[in-house]
Amino acid sequence: MMNTKKLIKIARKSQEMATIRRKSITAPGALRDDNTNSTAKVEKGHFVVYTFDGHRFVFPLGHLKTYIFRELLTMSEEEFGLPSSGPITFPCDASFMKDVANLFQERATLAKERALLQSLITKSCHPSFCVSQETTRQLVAHAC
Repeated sequence: MMNTKKLIKIARKSQEMATIRRKSITAPGALRDDNTNSTAKVEKGHFVVYTFDGHRFVFPLGHLKTYIFRELLTMSEEEFGLPSSGPITFPCDASFMKDVANLFQERATLAKERALLQSLITKSCHPSFCVSQETTRQLVAHAC
């Protein structure tokens, strides 16, 4: 028969192992979807982006070829760098990404994509992006 100290030690060890297994099931750095309690799998042929305020959006891969997504990816790279692992984060808020999604539902023209992107640059969704834009403008003004 085992003594109580050994039983307690085995119970603690099994709890630790269970905790480690639970942690390894969820992808590191994954954010929760607003509509569900856990991270959701993405259908084949789709990709996920997050806004800087943590909202999750899923788009078809074909949208990566569009002007607005190419520009948003460039802005994201400048703002946050290229993630080696983890989600792609765009330097805009959820309301802007909802406008982007509506743009694709309407099958908008390139001119509308550019106008929407210009509104992002002028209102500057992300505060640090705004600062970098102002700094760039000031440097250009002082250089002249």
